[in-house]
Amino acid sequence: MSEISITALRVFRAVARCGSFTAAARDLGCAQSAISRYMASLEEGLQQTLVLRGHRSVQLTAAGELYLETVNRALDELDHGAMRIASGGERPTVKVLAMPSFASRWLIPRLARLHLARIDVEIELATSIWDADFRKERFDLAIHYGDGSWPGAQLLMHDSLVPVASPRLLKGQALARIGDLDRFPWLHDSLRSSKWSRWLAASDAAGLSSARSMKLQDTEATLTAAVAGLGIAIGHVVLVDNDVREGRLVEAWPRHAPLAAGYHLIFAKRAARNQPARALAEWLMKEAVEFRKTLEAPPV
Repeated sequence: MSEISITALRVFRAVARCGSFTAAARDLGCAQSAISRYMASLEEGLQQTLVLRGHRSVQLTAAGELYLETVNRALDELDHGAMRIASGGERPTVKVLAMPSFASRWLIPRLARLHLARIDVEIELATSIWDADFRKERFDLAIHYGDGSWPGAQLLMHDSLVPVASPRLLKGQALARIGDLDRFPWLHDSLRSSKWSRWLAASDAAGLSSARSMKLQDTEATLTAAVAGLGIAIGHVVLVDNDVREGRLVEAWPRHAPLAAGYHLIFAKRAARNQPARALAEWLMKEAVEFRKTLEAPPV
């Protein structure tokens, strides 16, 4: 077997993470032809097919899945050592901006797993409902919610809407029909006031309404009120998934309304070559992939 370059391994990891040669080239800032050459060289050296090429995407083979585990461990270890040396033995700092609800309900619960990935960085996490202005603010990474139109944005996950409530409010019983939703108070998020109307329209129930309602300041307050049993809220599946799986919330009606918007990871230009920031970004992308898999599995 010929010697394998670290660059080829990084290319393979990017292809596996991004799902296509085009996206991997964009992620690594190189030509798609370079991605093809490195992948061909790697497969030739291993004498194994690692990916199956489709029209617009690639799929890992069984050998590719197995090899990716080894590659991830090896590159994570190399990156960890490089970060410690570059920082003089101190933990490097990565500054991250995220929406408050996403930070508290998705990101923070996962940060405890960082040490398992051997990513030894100090994270400064700030929250805001506004997009990061990298020209004025010294953030390295930001997680924005929207259509992905930001330069260099990488999709973490799409989202959808679903009505949720405390099982106590519903007395542990599933609703017989969608019209039964009007028997309960509806909780409205003042920052995203159209969620109820969008979900109802997608569910062919635009004429449905409730005589009782409560308006709350933001998404976090709305979901907290739902957990407390104050009414039914329209939740973003990404944000309520953990509450549903742990039994604090249930889907009041099992209809998900897909959204065109999603959560995207954005690099500040000055951090594009920052190895600690890139290591954290790659970890976030892997966590997002694993999370998307859980959405396809039924709650336990």
